[in-house]
Amino acid sequence: MTDRDHKILDAAIAVFARYGVRKATMGDIAEQAGMSRPTLYARYANKDEIMAAAMQLISDRVVSEVVEAWCLAATLGERIDIFLECAIVRFFEQIRQMPDSSDLMTGSGDGAAPHLKAEQGKIDLLTELFEARTDALAAHGSSPAELADFFYASASSFKFTARDGKHLASLLATLKQSTMVMLGEA
Repeated sequence: MTDRDHKILDAAIAVFARYGVRKATMGDIAEQAGMSRPTLYARYANKDEIMAAAMQLISDRVVSEVVEAWCLAATLGERIDIFLECAIVRFFEQIRQMPDSSDLMTGSGDGAAPHLKAEQGKIDLLTELFEARTDALAAHGSSPAELADFFYASASSFKFTARDGKHLASLLATLKQSTMVMLGEA
């Protein structure tokens, strides 16, 4: 990805957070990026393309941050906490501050395909984390990939269903404890 792509996508993320994906225009994104609309259209054909690329960039940044932080974590529980902070709690707080930013996290326009593709990196990261406990998961009739998918889907839904920060913390703590039991770590 070029520096220009980063500039465009960072501008798009800011515009989408401010106005929501539906209300944002290509003109808004071009203005935020400090370029003309024709220059923007030369790289991205439409807002859906920009949204998909922005979602992927956000997800890639989260995955990189988590992987880097995991190097300092000593336990599986600490790694789960890091993942939840970076991938869930931070976005919950953003949604509370800027409700229109949720469009960028859930996808809009061209269906859920870009959203699912962007989120797969986080699920893959969890799958890798859980693979060391394959035998414990098998004893519960599950696999690392199945638990990772369930864990991420559950945690992600909490961004939108938790009443407040305290409720989110309670939901995530319960999810973590259940996951630790499944992994044979409790």
